[in-house]
Amino acid sequence: MPASFPPTSRFPSGLLAAQLDAGEIVVRIHRKGQGAIFFGPAAGGPPQNRFDAPAGEYGVLYAARRLEGAFVETLLRRPAGRIVRRAYIEERQWTPIRIERQLTLAKIMDEGLLFHGVDASVSASDDYGPSRALALDLFNDFPSLDGLAYRSRHNNGEICYALFDRVASRDLAELPSHLFENNRTRVDELMGLHGAILDDSAPV
Repeated sequence: MPASFPPTSRFPSGLLAAQLDAGEIVVRIHRKGQGAIFFGPAAGGPPQNRFDAPAGEYGVLYAARRLEGAFVETLLRRPAGRIVRRAYIEERQWTPIRIERQLTLAKIMDEGLLFHGVDASVSASDDYGPSRALALDLFNDFPSLDGLAYRSRHNNGEICYALFDRVASRDLAELPSHLFENNRTRVDELMGLHGAILDDSAPV
């Protein structure tokens, strides 16, 4: 059901919300040696990802409901990603993050697409302009909104999250991380699931 936010000029129907409850786990992939809780881009850097703020109005932490979603979004996201060097994957690790309070997210998928006046291209197009504009409008119009829930571009059975930096670090708890280099069988499973190929050759 729609959340009890007042309607606005940009979103006359209000907000269709999804919830992440306290105790739920999301998954983030990041470089080894770095913390998992990071709202990008880096200070002073330009927007890089789909729902980043156009002019630095907020930071975004990207995660997924499952490792499968985080893997395809982070490591298989480009068309050339069907062939991936194992060394590229093993520069990274995955970290489960426990949600410490209920988070309210805009549902930018399923019936939430038409509800918010967009279509599936918002999470699938190469043009990030419209998705960034949507995220900024939602951020501005709903001050209690914590982020967005959307479907992975390359595996739309997977749910992903873009959390605004109004979510405090204390609201997210990092659980023990897992190195991809120590979990090669799992990597092989994830690659096979998506029909991707590992390049085990040494870097040139």
